Amino acid sequence: MTLKIKKILVPYDATASSRKALKQIFSLFEKQNSEIILFTCIRDKATFGFFKTKSDKQHIQHEKEHAQKFHDSAKKEANAFGLELSSKIVKSDLESKSIIEYAKKANVDVIVMSKSKPLTHAERVYYNSTVDAVFKKTPCLFLYVP
Repeated sequence: MTLKIKKILVPYDATASSRKALKQIFSLFEKQNSEIILFTCIRDKATFGFFKTKSDKQHIQHEKEHAQKFHDSAKKEANAFGLELSSKIVKSDLESKSIIEYAKKANVDVIVMSKSKPLTHAERVYYNSTVDAVFKKTPCLFLYVP
């Protein structure tokens, strides 16, 4: 039995570990003829008022531009491996929810993630990491890249 993976979702959070995961995916799926979707969530900060301040909007725009530069660079690198890479940048207040919703909507076959830093004991007890939250509710296969 052969497992055909057509769509791979790779959440990218601008960390070294997410870049490392992406490079490993390029080599792992080089001969699969799969579509890789690079997915970035930009944190939409909660405000106490009914409007975003000018600095909030500038911060979001700056984050979008930074993410887009990396996405463009990753597309070139994917092409060198003969892979198709598309990208999606969204504003989100909860990254794990956005990742899961997009994976369902786009009929993704596998989500590939890595943790950006080791969690301390207190963080493991009190905070769910995005990776853990996605793993628990993933609608498809989940691949963790250490």
